[in-house]
Amino acid sequence: MSLEDEFRALLHDSDSPSLVAGCGMICEAAGHSRAREILEDQFDSLSMTVGGTDLIGVVRSLRDELGFDGDRQNYDDPINSMLHLVIERRRGLPILLAVVVHEVCRRKSIPASIIGMPGHVLVSDGATQPTYVDPFHSAHPMSAGGARGLYETMTGLSNFSESFLDPLPTRAVLWRILNNLLSRYRRTGELANVRWVMRLRSVFPDVGPEFDREFARLMGPMN
Repeated sequence: MSLEDEFRALLHDSDSPSLVAGCGMICEAAGHSRAREILEDQFDSLSMTVGGTDLIGVVRSLRDELGFDGDRQNYDDPINSMLHLVIERRRGLPILLAVVVHEVCRRKSIPASIIGMPGHVLVSDGATQPTYVDPFHSAHPMSAGGARGLYETMTGLSNFSESFLDPLPTRAVLWRILNNLLSRYRRTGELANVRWVMRLRSVFPDVGPEFDREFARLMGPMN
């Protein structure tokens, strides 16, 4: 089975596909062999090493004890979207750091959800009065009001909606990671990398005609 077929099966055959497996397939599509196997070993180690009994404790341990942080100098470098390299380097994009936090919490049976605000990603504990945290910048806990303030500060917009704090399902997380890579590769003219990203995006459920047109337009120069 090709990697593309494996990715399609992951997305279509489960109500809750494995986020780590999906991230690993993205890494392998980019040329990083054995990424899924490496990730399992990395998360086995992290789940035993990271301290904390709640979301904030986990983020504090990842940041303060293990040195995880956002990569502000080379923000959209593709290595910041490759999960196994994010763990190895302790640096990454907000959504990849959120994936690290989410998976460590999952393995420690700590509630955590990835929150995909426009332009930035947080993690929530999903409580009745949720606590949010921005692992790219700090381990400081935030209320919903704090998350709104962060959004308005980062974007300069006043169009905040409570729906911005809804949890992202796994497929949406993987789509957003691929979109980040596509944006980078289109900007730098890396057409071979645009090709594999578009092929993975093409197997998502409910891809509509607009995607088909985009796919044809972007793949045209490669024919």
